Amino acid sequence: MKGRSQSGYQKNKIWISHESQFFEDVSEFVTDNQSYDSRAVAFVDLWNRGVLDVIVANQNKKLLVYKNTVNEEHNWIAFTLQGTQTNKSAIGALVKVFWDGQVQTQIVTGGMGFSSQNQRRLQFGLGKADRVDKVQILWSSGSMQKILNPEIGKVHQLKEMK
Repeated sequence: MKGRSQSGYQKNKIWISHESQFFEDVSEFVTDNQSYDSRAVAFVDLWNRGVLDVIVANQNKKLLVYKNTVNEEHNWIAFTLQGTQTNKSAIGALVKVFWDGQVQTQIVTGGMGFSSQNQRRLQFGLGKADRVDKVQILWSSGSMQKILNPEIGKVHQLKEMK
């Protein structure tokens, strides 16, 4: 194809959500502002800091890694699940985190995006909250597991109970 692209060279965009009211394009502050023939994007906590970093694969060009930063006052909690009664990767398991009258829900997925795979670890941002009241895991087998007051700022390794 002699330098041509099947999908076109475009500048990658990064958008920030403001309290779910609107999105702001912050690409010029984050990216190198070049056009790439990007093929895949994956989100992973590369340095186990509780934030998701971004990896972008480009056709015949360098791999881009964007190291995410967040306010140090903000807390997080993460879970790596392993199934025993169902699939070992825990695909389909639903995790709910409860704190300060709020709840966040995430599902372990088996695939995400074109030509890429995000980490299967589930990460939850807690803002300035200093504790989690409880965590509920609904495994794809139908069993429910509950954890009270789990430690924050940590990746919890959890196995499905028999």
